Amino acid sequence: MRTEDAAAVARLCLDLGYEATEAEIRERFARLSTLEDNQAWVALWEGAVAGWVHCRGVHQLQGPSAIEIVGIVVNPTCQGQGLGRGLLSACQDWARQRGYQRIRLRSSIHRVEAHAFYRHLGYQQLKTSHSFALELSDEAGQP
Repeated sequence: MRTEDAAAVARLCLDLGYEATEAEIRERFARLSTLEDNQAWVALWEGAVAGWVHCRGVHQLQGPSAIEIVGIVVNPTCQGQGLGRGLLSACQDWARQRGYQRIRLRSSIHRVEAHAFYRHLGYQQLKTSHSFALELSDEAGQP
């Protein structure tokens, strides 16, 4: 991924259910580009950005370090062309180069087609869980 891809990446975020402006993507990409264990790639179709993936190293006490795919999307009109497979392959190659033994990803329960795609590529479903967040700027959420 390059900074110049920010507008296209922001548009694709909508396919994941997230709104992000080009400026926000530029800022986030600049920040993550300075982190050693973060990488993002785009997939091109007919010269235009048609997908992207972002992965990062995750280090935890309860288990071995792994690469986590924190976002992946391919424009629905370009799906079935091998772009998603190529993006995941880039993550896998990058993980192997860094000595990681596992890649993880999370996928919303309603993305049934994506689940089938991941299984087809050899990913195994480990568990179903709930995701929680606390907005730190929201003082009402503090105990």
